[in-house]
Amino acid sequence: MPMRTKPKPRTVASTAVPHGGRKKTLRLDQNLLDRARQALGARTETDAVTRALEAIVRREQQAQGVRKLASLGPIDAARIAD
Repeated sequence: MPMRTKPKPRTVASTAVPHGGRKKTLRLDQNLLDRARQALGARTETDAVTRALEAIVRREQQAQGVRKLASLGPIDAARIAD
């Protein structure tokens, strides 16, 4: 008879949440979170964190675009349509 091994216990670092994200446990500065929520016009803390992360990703994408544009050389004003 083959020897049966005990199944390993499952540990879950995060669980799925309805909006397609993952539930996380984070230690955040409450005052900073409140200020971000107000600045972003977010209704919930989760919305504030999501909007802040999206803004950071968007800013990095814009910076990459500017770097790529700058690598193309000087802009010829004559080629820009009004």
